[in-house]
Amino acid sequence: MIKPALFCHFLYKMRGVMVFRGQPMSLTELTGNPRHDQLLTLIADRGYMNIDELAQLLDVSTQTVRRDIRKLSEQGLITRHHGGAGRASSVVNTAFEQREVSLTEEKRAIAEAIADYIPDGSTIFITIGTTVEHVARALLNHNHLRIITNSLRVAHILYKNPRFEVMVPGGTLRPHNGGIIGPAATAFVSGFRADYLVTSVGAIEHDGAMMEFDVNEASVVKTMMAHARHILLAADHTKYHASAAVEIGNVSQATALFTDELPGSALHNHLKSSKVEVVEVNSGDEQQAG
Repeated sequence: MIKPALFCHFLYKMRGVMVFRGQPMSLTELTGNPRHDQLLTLIADRGYMNIDELAQLLDVSTQTVRRDIRKLSEQGLITRHHGGAGRASSVVNTAFEQREVSLTEEKRAIAEAIADYIPDGSTIFITIGTTVEHVARALLNHNHLRIITNSLRVAHILYKNPRFEVMVPGGTLRPHNGGIIGPAATAFVSGFRADYLVTSVGAIEHDGAMMEFDVNEASVVKTMMAHARHILLAADHTKYHASAAVEIGNVSQATALFTDELPGSALHNHLKSSKVEVVEVNSGDEQQAG
């Protein structure tokens, strides 16, 4: 059995090949069971999958998938959830390149709903991530926006619009996602008071805790949260099943949650009691506020 910590820190999927400590390895070398390896690959890629999806992709029964999930979760390789399974790691996020091509329709629908929520003439904080990049694209038809972002990728989407003022902080540039972090970035954003913060998170716990993977990125997000009048949270359904290590706040601080699927009853009730608006969207461009 491979050690979970090694799997979490050194395993990722790249063009169908597993890489372990920099060396390619075939799928059958991971656990010795090709189906288990394929299941691990799918979950490492997507973050969370339900049992029906796994059964269809693996071409096995749901009972077989449940047995596989039970065995792999006992080995610490995945986290078992009601109705599915997710990644075991709370410290390593799915590779940025994989998240770029994952759930694109859902992220686009979430982004369009957020853009509709924001009026012209607003000052906006935008953080780092694939979902907020979709929001940036959806904002391009707005007028007279001031955007403060610690994402060079977001700035690159927005800066050519002559109706926008786009500002980025100094700091340390992250090569894997174009994010800018560090004390200089945190100090820069603390000098503004934004109408809206647009952000996603690594995970949302059942009690509403909002979690991130990187403590340095989390520091900038927390500062933006403290200096925004309204927090608009973008979260596809995988965020309810993911696991991350750094707490940045609670979903009760948000003005609205934009999602493609309502969360489980505990979190949903927490959102209701906290009077957080929940906007459920789908790729058919319909949306419902609750």
